[in-house]
Amino acid sequence: MQAIAYRPITVALSIAFALVATSCTGPAPLDVSGVRPPEMGPPTIEVVVLAGDDLSEIAAAVTVDEVLLRPGSTPTKRSFIWPGTEVSVAVSNPGFVPWTSTYEEPPAGERIEVRLEPVILRGRVTTNIGLPLPGTRVRLGAGVDVTNDDGLFEIGRAVPGDLELERPAWNDRVIAWDGATDEIDIAMDPIDVIGVRVGGRAPGDPGHWAELLAMANNTGVNAFVVDIKDEFGTVFYDTSVAEAHAIGAVTQLYDLAELVQDMDEAGLYKIARIVAFQDTPMAEANPDHAVLNEETGEVWRSRADEAWMDPSDPVSYEYPIALAEEACRGGFDEVQFDFASFPFGGDLSVAVFDAEYNEENRVDSIIQFLGRAYSVLSPLGCAVGASVLGITLESSTDEGVGQRPGRMSRTIDVLSPMLYSTNYGSGWKGFADPDDHAVEVVDTALASGVSRLEGFAYLRPWLQTWAISVDDIVAVQRAAATRDMGWMLWSNSASYSTEILLTAGTDR
Repeated sequence: MQAIAYRPITVALSIAFALVATSCTGPAPLDVSGVRPPEMGPPTIEVVVLAGDDLSEIAAAVTVDEVLLRPGSTPTKRSFIWPGTEVSVAVSNPGFVPWTSTYEEPPAGERIEVRLEPVILRGRVTTNIGLPLPGTRVRLGAGVDVTNDDGLFEIGRAVPGDLELERPAWNDRVIAWDGATDEIDIAMDPIDVIGVRVGGRAPGDPGHWAELLAMANNTGVNAFVVDIKDEFGTVFYDTSVAEAHAIGAVTQLYDLAELVQDMDEAGLYKIARIVAFQDTPMAEANPDHAVLNEETGEVWRSRADEAWMDPSDPVSYEYPIALAEEACRGGFDEVQFDFASFPFGGDLSVAVFDAEYNEENRVDSIIQFLGRAYSVLSPLGCAVGASVLGITLESSTDEGVGQRPGRMSRTIDVLSPMLYSTNYGSGWKGFADPDDHAVEVVDTALASGVSRLEGFAYLRPWLQTWAISVDDIVAVQRAAATRDMGWMLWSNSASYSTEILLTAGTDR
């Protein structure tokens, strides 16, 4: 009976206590732990800055009402406590367009995400006569681009500084860019070469080689064109190209590394001359890839008894290009391919080629060879040139050799027309003897040649040192100099007297 009387009293007391508690007014009730919750303070706003080009986070400078925020837990984290009034937020970072915005109340999610758009510098690089110059490496700080076929480049996240341009066969340029404009046009100037041909035997004669170096030191000559492989197929150093040894073409007269070192010490621009397709040793060893005589079935020969590799057979490209690559890797600045043409100087009516012997195929074959060479050599930083028959600067045909300067100028860096008055027959331009009018021959050829350039190549002519007077030898150099062209003098014996050498920009 006592236990039954106790239970209603306990329940009644519990109900009474609850009624008293719920009827009280004043501060918020305590939680079950008996601790009062904290008052809610102002929100903390996170600022995240992303690059507009790749959406990566940037450690940008962020100011709130002109007060710079310090980095948070990581270099890219920024945050501030909402002040309860309108705020102005500004974000900046080198290479990006600055950003500002005003907030009257805390942003949704208590987060501000800013996408900074990069500053983009766009430009166009041209030759000195206004044609697009592709393949130019353009650097601005950490940004690098290479001009396309239209000479255009684009550098993102551009920061004011020195704009550096470089390209084989052209003078480097450095231009200060202050960021005031986002577009720029730049013209490049070709390397001003005053060169002489050095046959392969000259460097093998210590006395002759020393004379040539001394001559360059005392004159305006700043380049040597050295035979690597000549028109008889001879290779003049111990090449690593196995084919040269296999066909017995190597006659070791100089050490390539020592040759390059000597020219470097003399401050010379180094051009390797490599004869492309006239190559008797290679043709005799590889008749399947040579020009053949349809009557005899043997290799075709010129009147000088020289055989040729077939320019329409791509297999014939690889040997001269392999030698050229070795020269470039060995330190030469430029390779000039001579005899980069179809054969001449013989009865071509009996000559047999892989492709039909017509102008279209001839021109296409030479362009294909030069394009293949350029694809190998240009990435090595080596300029690519070719000698061309002088008459092709004014002719309406390829003169049977596959050379059309207009198309060639879109493929390689330098065209070197052989402007020798002795190569022009009586009656040319109305001259009974073109040797008596060497200056006119050279000047009219260069004028026509420049007008035919379609691409980035420029003209650097070969000029003669024989059959005309000393005054005319100097005068033809001046004809090239007045057109802001370099030039090269040819001598079979590599003999040059100081009286025939014109320094660029001087008069005699």
